[in-house]
Amino acid sequence: MSSSLVDCEDVHYTDWGFYCKDSLDLYMCTGCELCYFCFSCEKCYSSMYLEHSEGLNFSYLCFDCRGSNNLIGCSELRNKEYMVLNQKVTPEEFEKYLHALKTNPEYRKEFLKSYDQLKAQTPKRFAMEKNCENCTGNNLVNAKNATNCYDSKNLEDVRYCQDTGDMKDCCDCTRIGTGEMLYECKAIIDLNYSKFCNLCYYSSNLQYCDNCQNAHDSFGCMSLKNNKFCILNKQYTKEKYEELMPQIIEHMKKEKSYGEFFPVELTVYGYNETKAFEWFPMTRQEVLAKGWEWREKDIRQYLPGTNEILACVDCGKNYRIIPYEGKFYEKLGLPIPKKCPDCRHFERVAWQSPRRLWERVCMKCSTDFKTTYSPDKTDIVYCDACYLGTLN
Repeated sequence: MSSSLVDCEDVHYTDWGFYCKDSLDLYMCTGCELCYFCFSCEKCYSSMYLEHSEGLNFSYLCFDCRGSNNLIGCSELRNKEYMVLNQKVTPEEFEKYLHALKTNPEYRKEFLKSYDQLKAQTPKRFAMEKNCENCTGNNLVNAKNATNCYDSKNLEDVRYCQDTGDMKDCCDCTRIGTGEMLYECKAIIDLNYSKFCNLCYYSSNLQYCDNCQNAHDSFGCMSLKNNKFCILNKQYTKEKYEELMPQIIEHMKKEKSYGEFFPVELTVYGYNETKAFEWFPMTRQEVLAKGWEWREKDIRQYLPGTNEILACVDCGKNYRIIPYEGKFYEKLGLPIPKKCPDCRHFERVAWQSPRRLWERVCMKCSTDFKTTYSPDKTDIVYCDACYLGTLN
């Protein structure tokens, strides 16, 4: 019940997680333990409902906080302890707030209004960047010359890439772990000098290949392992392969079928079942108007008195609480969620900034920049210098 995990243990209902342990409902998190419902967080422990935070312990409902312990409802704090709504409290007061938030839904609802108001009043950095040079996009770490890139780290000379790491000289790539000279590839680990590939690992010089491992110099192949000089999964000599390849590409160009990723007609998924729907949402009518597939949810009726099956309060879909979940919620003092895993995931996705840029100016010094905060947003958006001057 998770996707895109690397070196995780006892992690469930999580997407894009790295080196996490004993956690549930994470999205784009690294090195977190005993955490629940967090988005874009790193090295946090025993914390819940965090956004864009790093190095937090025993914290709840925080946005862009760093190196702190025991925070509740805080925004953009650094190296603080026992704070509620950015105000200092005693350890005893902190525990009272936390207990009420975990056990009293009405109190939590009212507290969220104060938290949202605090976030709205706190200036936001125009882009989440760390150790970056000449970059545009958002959520970038250790990047140089990265244009229109999102949620990525260790980049150099890349354009239009998202959810990637350790990339150099690449363009139009999604969910890549280590790659060089790639174009229009997705779900890749350690691939080089390749184009239009999906789910290919530890390979090089591939075109239009899917789910290949340790494959090299191949075209239009699927599920190859330890092969080279193959076309449509047929083995050729190096000389014959090099003779046929230019002919095939020239024919495809005449047919106008070369130069783009696999066409949408080949997908087995509905648009609303893909990551594209999360990042670029469309209505059912818009999707069908393009001739694409839309997959209706399988919703069954909730059976009263059945302990094993619950019904989501948002979409009505049935879901179960697995044994690990029950123990996890009990350990952290959390109630059983009333939403299914899918709806909880989309709730976290809603915290993510759009993957597009707008021209804006700093609301303090009028410096120009490109940001994911659209002009119609009410957020206070600052340039780097002005933002750093506001940090507590």
